[in-house]
Amino acid sequence: MYNLRWRKIISILFLLCAFKLYAQPNLWQYDNKKLHFGFTLAGNIGRLQVETRPDFFANDTTKKLGVTSFPGLGLGVIVNYRLGKAWDLRMMAPVISFVQRNLVYEYYNSPSKTIKIESAYCDASILIKYKSERFKSKNTRVYVVAGPRISYDFSSSINKTRAIENPVVSLEPLTFGWEAGIGLDIYFEYFKLSPELKTCQTFGNALYRDIYPYTNSIEAIYPQLVQFSLHFE
Repeated sequence: MYNLRWRKIISILFLLCAFKLYAQPNLWQYDNKKLHFGFTLAGNIGRLQVETRPDFFANDTTKKLGVTSFPGLGLGVIVNYRLGKAWDLRMMAPVISFVQRNLVYEYYNSPSKTIKIESAYCDASILIKYKSERFKSKNTRVYVVAGPRISYDFSSSINKTRAIENPVVSLEPLTFGWEAGIGLDIYFEYFKLSPELKTCQTFGNALYRDIYPYTNSIEAIYPQLVQFSLHFE
């Protein structure tokens, strides 16, 4: 009796798998459309690549300069144009991202100082998307994206009052860079969901120079971002 029951269970599972494998693909005409719109929800980790000046450790009270990263959030709009069977042109704009990074100055003979660098970026990027064929299930495919990016920080602190007792380190509000990532298109009955992991890098030095030692001890700062997004189209 138990053998018969197990045979029935295995038969049902086999039929379900076979149905899944050969089922009609979802949104089967979706990829033939020229233009698609959507939105994205993103989580990010902001980082700073900091280059200190050669004389940074000349002061015997200076121990090190560290960077602390924090998780952030983002929300944006997607405009996708089909170039061909395997290629898309994708514009991500506007994308609002909230990012925080801290600079931590540590000294041998005095307490450490922490300087917050908080940003509210409005980003725009134009990406080339290369996508694989749909897998056997017909409802998933992988893709890669890459392209240029422009960002403007609406919460830049370049105009903030600064002093020795009120340390401020600012980044230039307007920056340019590039981004690249990999993702998975998942086709549901009424929409497409695309989890995506992406890195964003800035061209050139983004440090805003002032006369105070907290800035003058730094040669360059290059903002970076690691972002995990959920695209809905």
